[in-house]
Amino acid sequence: MHLLSLITAARTIARCGVLLLIVPFMAQAQPMASDATEPESEVLVVPATPELPATDASQPAEADVSAEAEVEDPVLAAERQVRLLRAQALQDRINDLSVASGPFDPSLIELQDDLGRTYLELEEFELAHGVLEQAMQLVRVNDGLYSERQVELLDALVDANIGLKEWEQVDIYSDLLFDLQARMHAKDSVAYADALMKVGAWRLQALRYNLLYRAGSPQAVQTLHDLHEQQELILGHARERNDVGQQWSLLKSIAATEMEMARQFNYQSMSGFQLHEPQYVSQTVCRTVPTASGGFQRVCWQERVSNPDYLYSAASQRRNQAERTRMGLQATAREMEALLAENPDFAEANAEETRLAMQSVDEALKQLRRDTRRSSLPRW
Repeated sequence: MHLLSLITAARTIARCGVLLLIVPFMAQAQPMASDATEPESEVLVVPATPELPATDASQPAEADVSAEAEVEDPVLAAERQVRLLRAQALQDRINDLSVASGPFDPSLIELQDDLGRTYLELEEFELAHGVLEQAMQLVRVNDGLYSERQVELLDALVDANIGLKEWEQVDIYSDLLFDLQARMHAKDSVAYADALMKVGAWRLQALRYNLLYRAGSPQAVQTLHDLHEQQELILGHARERNDVGQQWSLLKSIAATEMEMARQFNYQSMSGFQLHEPQYVSQTVCRTVPTASGGFQRVCWQERVSNPDYLYSAASQRRNQAERTRMGLQATAREMEALLAENPDFAEANAEETRLAMQSVDEALKQLRRDTRRSSLPRW
């Protein structure tokens, strides 16, 4: 019995000793484990740092530039705020006056004109167009269809539709503006010539960028012919007045019209030429074919084929048009040189402008000569 109790006590002491040995070991093992993990966390962080210098030279710089671009200039922001307040004040006055005096009161015209121009400065083109159109209606109701006050309104409506990129509306208002000025001024006056050059500049721009018509279309070519005739007529009146400055401006406009005419001719299709030959002709074609009985039989039929005379005539007319345009531009260049030679004071005062204009004409003439030589080469 005592022996059994001694064995049991010995087993208990042995177990306690093992536990006492294990606990300190585990206590020491945990700090070691934590010590082992800390360097790993440091290793994960360190590789990210060498990449920073590479990004500092590019990405932060780009981010700063974009951030500066997004931040609006405080001066411009303040000016825009002033215009917005002015537009609101004008709109309030228009509303009050409409209630007090009615929607057709002539006093509304000036307020609507100011409001429309304020919207143009704010680049609110849709709002500007609406207000200016209302002002136009009021002017026509109060002053008639051809009153002088419509000139500035139509000019502003052109600018509003340019901002909206409504090219057909720009063309409509430009024509209305020129028609109004043509009624107001005589054809031999300086004002009429200025109005023609302004509408002519718009038409050339619209044709150059194909805003209204397809390049080489009959409408585009006819527009240029009409404009060229008007410019030649007004140039004669400027010569009678001995207006050197306006003669030079008109000669530049004529040269620009002739250069654009040459470009349009290059894009003109054969259907746009006035030709007497038919484009297609009927041709009899015969073939000898075998028959069922073992013999041969001649069979003929009609085919519709392209007319070679038509193609030759179209190519010839294209060359003639290009040559006439080149000769016209060359004559205009000689007139420009003669005008500068006869007026040395004007040439000296506008030396840079005249030099650039003559350089542009010379380059266009060289290109036309190259095109003429190229078109005259035989085609095999």
